[in-house]
Amino acid sequence: MCFLLPWTSFALAKPQVMIIIDDVGYRHSDMATLTLPTQVTLSILPDTPLGGAIADRASRQGRDVMLHLPMQSEHGNKLGPRALTVGMYPHTIADTLSDALRTVPNAMGINNHMGSLLTRERLPMQALMQAVKKEGLFFIDSKTTPDSVAADIARKTGIPTAVRDVFLDHVHTRDFLEQQMTELIGIAKRRGVAIGIAHPHPLSVAFLAEVLPELEKQGVALISANDYFSSPTSPSTVKPAKRRVVLAPQ
Repeated sequence: MCFLLPWTSFALAKPQVMIIIDDVGYRHSDMATLTLPTQVTLSILPDTPLGGAIADRASRQGRDVMLHLPMQSEHGNKLGPRALTVGMYPHTIADTLSDALRTVPNAMGINNHMGSLLTRERLPMQALMQAVKKEGLFFIDSKTTPDSVAADIARKTGIPTAVRDVFLDHVHTRDFLEQQMTELIGIAKRRGVAIGIAHPHPLSVAFLAEVLPELEKQGVALISANDYFSSPTSPSTVKPAKRRVVLAPQ
């Protein structure tokens, strides 16, 4: 006897990959990220020399923009402007987020820059997620420590939330990029969707410019952050509020 299973939108959907480029805003070479497919999301550091201009141009392209918010690491790394640190009061965390957002026009969401110390701390994360919710943003945990509680607290706060699956380029070689992209695609094919994070290194940008247009041939769709959270099959159960688009004066 033959049984026919019902076709569902989930069964018909292609595996999906979301790519975020972190650490954008300091170097003129970061402008090259704007040549990547517009589904690629740019996560821009606050108060950087080129951050506002890149955010503006990205928005004009229809590209999603995020705030890459610095958070304290366990290794004492230099954080840069608008960073969150252990010991900040909740109102200071909220004010810092608000100030940082003003330097990155049209940010729809945030992810953490570093944060291996801060994202383990429940009280600062609770204060941050309350502020994120008030701003109408989504949150993506860069997962710089396996002990991060950030995504769990974000979900409990009712924020659209996701977690990074693969860092693509923490080793700067073509072979490593190929290896990590293969892993990312494998996760997407097993689970339906996967999130990769890369950085605006010239090697990484050139690699992505070459391989991303070829994803369709592998049966994989490249999606934006907004696509991810808007999808009916998204793992996030809460959909993001739309932020008002304001183009930065240049």
